[in-house]
Amino acid sequence: MSDLAPSDAICTGKTLKGLSVCVVYDCLFPLTHGGAERWYRVLADRFVEAGATVTYLTRRQWPNESPNWAGVTVIAVSRGGDLYDAEGTRQIGPTLSFGFGTFLWAVRHRRGFDAVVVASFPFFSLLAIQAALVGVKTPVFVDYHEVWSSQYWRSYAGRATGTLGALIQKLCIRVSRFAQVFTIESAERLRSEGFRGDLKVLAGLLPESRDRGAKLTVSSPDPMVLFVGRHLKHKGVRLLPEILATARVSLPSLRMTIVSDGPERVEIETEVRRLGLSDNVRFTGHVGDDELRELFASASCTIVPSFREGYGIVVAESVASGTPVVVADNPENLATTLVEPGINGFVVEPTVRGLSEGIVAAVAAGEELRVSTAAWSVQYSNSKSINQSAAQMVERLSTFARR
Repeated sequence: MSDLAPSDAICTGKTLKGLSVCVVYDCLFPLTHGGAERWYRVLADRFVEAGATVTYLTRRQWPNESPNWAGVTVIAVSRGGDLYDAEGTRQIGPTLSFGFGTFLWAVRHRRGFDAVVVASFPFFSLLAIQAALVGVKTPVFVDYHEVWSSQYWRSYAGRATGTLGALIQKLCIRVSRFAQVFTIESAERLRSEGFRGDLKVLAGLLPESRDRGAKLTVSSPDPMVLFVGRHLKHKGVRLLPEILATARVSLPSLRMTIVSDGPERVEIETEVRRLGLSDNVRFTGHVGDDELRELFASASCTIVPSFREGYGIVVAESVASGTPVVVADNPENLATTLVEPGINGFVVEPTVRGLSEGIVAAVAAGEELRVSTAAWSVQYSNSKSINQSAAQMVERLSTFARR
């Protein structure tokens, strides 16, 4: 089978009984929210169900005792604190600290694991694990949630730092033997950047389809557009107030709900006030899973104006609730790969005008679009699911882990 073709089969014949697995990521769900955090939580649970014991290395994100759970020991290898600066760019300090802490801990326990699963980003923890395990035959499985182009690196971090970041990414790719991605596009990028090892395209990160039916119809007098995500610059959050103002020219009763938090929030709130939209925008901050599901179900559509997404977990969660999406067609925004235009949403020009027109189109499509969105979710909720991906990883470790 080509490494660009994800398998539809879940292997249940092999288990990880007796194996010790280390998972490395600098964030931990539900203490922080994001697609990668959810993935590693599900993955750790699936490893435990398959008979393994799991150690989860992360930063300290809790005040007292480690938040261990059944079969999983959580260890802080560096202190907590803000990962992002005021501009929403990852700070180098926490990244280096986590990488250094990971290296020190892994050196002391270098023969204590049968397999390691690590996120490619932040890069220094990946390099730390590889360095600590030199001379040991423990396989390291690297999840490449994103593969950035050199151009995007420079736009994200500046010319000098961005060039360095691109070079470090290439180094990580060269030292990786086992790699996983969640889209064919990411696999192609990884190969083009020089990866020559064993590459697996996992099924995806779709949650289980909820198929609850739509709560809003085309005739609703008070439509609502939803944004869910960290308030970071690359999420396109600064565009939200102007997008709403432009869409309200055609839909005067349109409201917007903005979920989560982050360093860009003050900028967004200031712009909302400047445009006179305070009565039409609701900021929820962080919400629990139940409330988030209700927000998805009650929204006319979910907007994803991101400049960059490695997968698009918000798109996955939205369509699982039968709510169509409007996604910006930016080159680094792989959330577009989950959209079938006119079926579960729209991929639009990545401008205020394009995104606002997408919202208007989604509201106008009404119940028919919601029904087709729910049907799309039911059709793909298994073959592209996070549970399918976790099962594939169990099979992968059972094949390659040190015994």
